[in-house]
Amino acid sequence: MFGSKGEAANRFVEAVLCREPSRPIQFSVNVPVAVSLSQIRARLSSDIIGKNAGRIIMGFGLRELNHGGADGASVAAIYEIIVNELVNKTQARLFLLTIPSDMFPIAVAEVEYLNSVIRDVCAANAPRAKLLDFAKFAETFKEKQMERGKFGRSLFMEDGAPTSLCCMLLALYLQDELVRDLKEI
Repeated sequence: MFGSKGEAANRFVEAVLCREPSRPIQFSVNVPVAVSLSQIRARLSSDIIGKNAGRIIMGFGLRELNHGGADGASVAAIYEIIVNELVNKTQARLFLLTIPSDMFPIAVAEVEYLNSVIRDVCAANAPRAKLLDFAKFAETFKEKQMERGKFGRSLFMEDGAPTSLCCMLLALYLQDELVRDLKEI
C-alpha cells in the first residue's frame, strides 16, 4: 500500500518534516520490509510496543489479501488482535488506514470487508484509535479526476499496484492528518 519501496511512507515523513521543521518528531518506517501480519503480531512487543511510540499508523493487510491467499475475515481477525494488543499495552494514538478497493481489483469484496472491520475497530476504540479513511479519500480523488476526462491520471495500475501519484496522494493525506492531530493536542 505504501509502494514497493515505501515511497508513500518516505514522502510522508519528508512532508511532515517540511511542515513541522522544529517539532521534535522521530519516525520508524517499517516499509518496504515484507512482513506478514502473523510476523507483525509475533514481533509486536519488540518492534512496535518496545519503541514507546506516541502515534502508530497502521496500513497493512493488503499483502495477505494480494499475495498470501488470505480472505478479508482472516486478515481482519489478526488486524483486530493487533489493535487490541496495542490499545492494552501502549498509550499510543492509533491511526488505522483503510485500503482503496482499486488496490485489489480481483477481490473488492475482501477489501471492503476488511475496511468495514477497520472502521468498526476504530469506533470501538475511540478516541485512542482514529480512522484514516484513505479508501474514501482516494475514491473522491478518482471522481474528480474522472471529471477531467482523458486528462485524468490514475492512482492505480490495472493490477492494483499504486502509481507514483497514489504514493504522493497517500503521503500528503497522511501528512495532513498527522499535522492536524499534532495541532489538536
